[in-house]
Amino acid sequence: MENRIVIKRLAMTGPERETREIGFVPGLNVIWGASNAGKSFIIKSLDYMFGSGSLLPEIKQREGMEACWLELELPQSGATTLRRSLAGGGISIFDKPLEDVGTSESERVVSSSHSATTPSLSGMLLEELGVSRKQIANNTDGKKSAFTFRHFAHYMFTEETPMMAEWSPIQISAQSGPTFDKNVFKFLLTGVDDSLLVVAKSTKEQQTENVGKIEIVEEMISVALDELARMFPEDKLENLDLDDQEQRISGTISSWQSTLSLRQSRLDALVASRRSNRDLLAEFDARAEHIDLTLSRFGLLGSVYNSDLERLEGLGEGAEALLAGAQRSCPLCGADPDHQRHNHGYEAVELSQKAVSAEMAKIRAEKTDLTRAVRSLSMEREGVNARRQAISEELQALDLSIATARPSEAQARTEYERLDRERQRIRNGLSLKRRIEALEKRRAELATFKPRRQAKDAVTAGISGTAGHEFAMKVQSILRAWQFPGEPVVAFDGRTHDILLNGSDRRSNGKGVRALMNAAFKIGVLEFCRERRLPHPGIIALDSPLLSYRDPHKSRHGELSEDEVAVKNANLNTYFYGDLAERAKHVQFIIVENDPPPEDLPSGSRVTRFTGPFADDGRKGFL
Repeated sequence: MENRIVIKRLAMTGPERETREIGFVPGLNVIWGASNAGKSFIIKSLDYMFGSGSLLPEIKQREGMEACWLELELPQSGATTLRRSLAGGGISIFDKPLEDVGTSESERVVSSSHSATTPSLSGMLLEELGVSRKQIANNTDGKKSAFTFRHFAHYMFTEETPMMAEWSPIQISAQSGPTFDKNVFKFLLTGVDDSLLVVAKSTKEQQTENVGKIEIVEEMISVALDELARMFPEDKLENLDLDDQEQRISGTISSWQSTLSLRQSRLDALVASRRSNRDLLAEFDARAEHIDLTLSRFGLLGSVYNSDLERLEGLGEGAEALLAGAQRSCPLCGADPDHQRHNHGYEAVELSQKAVSAEMAKIRAEKTDLTRAVRSLSMEREGVNARRQAISEELQALDLSIATARPSEAQARTEYERLDRERQRIRNGLSLKRRIEALEKRRAELATFKPRRQAKDAVTAGISGTAGHEFAMKVQSILRAWQFPGEPVVAFDGRTHDILLNGSDRRSNGKGVRALMNAAFKIGVLEFCRERRLPHPGIIALDSPLLSYRDPHKSRHGELSEDEVAVKNANLNTYFYGDLAERAKHVQFIIVENDPPPEDLPSGSRVTRFTGPFADDGRKGFL
């Protein structure tokens, strides 16, 4: 984005009034129409919203309005809306377009007056343009004031009376003084301020400055003595030997530091041992828990073995019974076993009995192994319990030792810290005494000061002749682009820092020609800055620059002078608007006139007509 500010919208609101607003495009804006429609009030309102200290005039149309709003597009922050009471005061900042503000509270409130220490509109806008902490010399003695945004505003907004005035366009106010005005002009055209300006002082100024230095040093000594008395209320300052006190207390602190170190080391060793034993006890607890769980599972396994043996013994007894019955006579026919035809599976019973016997032998062997494992784990459990008991007893002893050592260490630490604080107090006192001694020495040196007469350095205000000539050529090119009659020749007057038109100063021309000279001057400043990449807000608002086209029978400015008639007959107004439209690619123009502009303005321009308070149609005025 270009390093310039763009005005988007101006509005006024009141609790019982309909909101009134007017929009602007970034390029050429023309507001024309009947008198008493509020055209000039728009220029005043814009200047007011950029921090002017003058309240807006109490015209009838603004009755019921209480606040003025201005929407801007800033080069760094983007869409920003300002709100200011018509009664004056500070400015509320909203970091959003006007239509998005609604009833929301402002993000911040800044002062309308420039300040180097508190937030202000001037500081905010200067920062947006990359301008900060610039100094302007007020006079040839080297006294300086801060450059503020209001100095930019003087070259942005030109009302009707200053537009045709006989004084130079660089005059910021009646109180500013020619040296200051020239140096502001110099900063705009060169980017060089007066921060580094140094001027030799007279003997009287040197004496006054030295007296002021002595007063400051004496005040600093008095403050330091009061502070020293508060630090050592029990001692008389003239008998206060802080060096000896610092030496003695440092020796005591060294002794206590050794004691504290020993006690801290012993306490740290006890705490470390307790931590190690606690970790070991936790390991034994975990082992004991694991053993108990394993024994519990082995018990269940032993129960399973017993159950299996009982079941197998039953099977064995059944097999024996079957085999015993096989040796008896048949209960049905009485036949002997040798004469029985069927053996009823006795061989299978015998095999089964053998398998049962083998399985029982296997289970008994496993049960024996289980018994040995249970015995081994039970013995390990007893050992773990014994070790846990020993560690627990050791931990109790360590807790008792720590409980005994901790107060001793705390007592040593408390005493060490008390002594250290006292030593720091003494050292602070020593530092303060040395500062007092240095101040007293400085006071003695100042008391012997004798001013020296020095040659007065010459300080040149304003711009050089070369820069002035280049600026005059820029203004001349603008007037020629407007087809000013007679191939105008513009020169720079180094004494007044104004331009001469065809060898004549501003006063020698009619009101309408002075208005054109002023307009070309202000536009020339902007173009000069743009070509040299110097900061400028990029806004030119002019009230009645084409005064030469007034109707002498209706205008309060009376008959046209001879040079004004020549301008009017040259069709300059057509070329004027055409040139502004061409320059408006990088500049925002706001032109207020009574007569309409040409109809063939570029499509990006905005023309607003006010028909006047007595009209039956159209927009009657701003408010």
